[in-house]
Amino acid sequence: MITSPVGSGTVEPGRLGRLTCWTLLALGPLWLLLAANDLVFNLSAGRRLLAAPVLVAVAVQHTRLVRRAVPRGLAGQGPRRGPATAGGWWNVLLLAGAIALWGDMADRPYTAIDWAMVPGAMAAALALSLPTRARRRLLAMVAVGCAVLGEAVAQWRQDHPDLLPGVPAATGAAMVLFVAGVELVLVRLWRAVLEAERVRETTATLAVAEERLRFAADLHDLQGHRLQVITLKGELAERLIGRSDQEARAQLREITDLARAALEESRAVVHGYRRASLSTELANAAGILEAAGIRTAIDGDAARIPHQLQPAFAALVREGVTNILRHSRANHCRITITASQGRALVLLRNDGAPSRPADPGSGLAGLQERFHAIGGYVRIATHPGGHFELAGHTGREAPA
Repeated sequence: MITSPVGSGTVEPGRLGRLTCWTLLALGPLWLLLAANDLVFNLSAGRRLLAAPVLVAVAVQHTRLVRRAVPRGLAGQGPRRGPATAGGWWNVLLLAGAIALWGDMADRPYTAIDWAMVPGAMAAALALSLPTRARRRLLAMVAVGCAVLGEAVAQWRQDHPDLLPGVPAATGAAMVLFVAGVELVLVRLWRAVLEAERVRETTATLAVAEERLRFAADLHDLQGHRLQVITLKGELAERLIGRSDQEARAQLREITDLARAALEESRAVVHGYRRASLSTELANAAGILEAAGIRTAIDGDAARIPHQLQPAFAALVREGVTNILRHSRANHCRITITASQGRALVLLRNDGAPSRPADPGSGLAGLQERFHAIGGYVRIATHPGGHFELAGHTGREAPA
């Protein structure tokens, strides 16, 4: 499954992030499609010859600038380069050409809105990689320039006496701001998706780390004092050797008893951790997954699983949750518990699995051994649509 280490600076958003990116890439040709329709069917050959290169160039440059502002999907990086270095004077000339083309078409009564999208698309693509203040200045300048030029040309030509004063100016400014607003909102959504993925990834890692720290703290609290006493008695026995061998032997016997007791306590702690009831493990799993932003549903009653089988199924749930947090981009997880007629089943099913399954690793291999020891088996399956299943069965043989 997909591995995304915290701190690596690389986050891959899910479907919403990819959809946002591809929508932005498609918007440039989409904005210009209506103007292209007017160009093909309504313009004279001379005006068509002048307008076609500008339309094509704006569509190509829009795609290039969007890919720099939203890098190839989706690696969660910032813009590679600002527009000044990504196109330089070519961008300035192309923007000026788009504004001039709009001015030439501003007095067309039915298609002026379509042509106003040309400078709007170019200005929006340039604005994507700019800081907020520079972006506002650019959009304000382009909107004012389109308004002034469109109104001036329309009033100068007087080709359409029924065209109301102010309509070309309002059309040019409004369409520039509309196109830019749509694209900037989509970029903000894309960045919000990335940030949400980072938060989810960090939360999942912290949940696992918190559980490890809890176990380490429990073990330290139990053994810290005893090990300190063993150390002191060992130092005392070392001083007594040669001076009072009988007392030294007594200290060594106490050290042996303390070490044996410490060993038993350590085994008890680990044994208790591993033998957590299935109900407790399910509650822990739901808490950890929900904290990581993964909606979790639990179906069935854990109390129906026989007591002697619960440690194996608890280990299955623990290992399954660890794999979900580490290797998937899951949004949903469902845990199903079934027990009847001497058979028991616990099934974990999650979405967000990659197309290529990850290496099962030692954790799942250990689960297989644990279930074989109680006459059961573990089944792993990846289904179309990114659904992954981890199931533990007892009471019958594994299917061929």
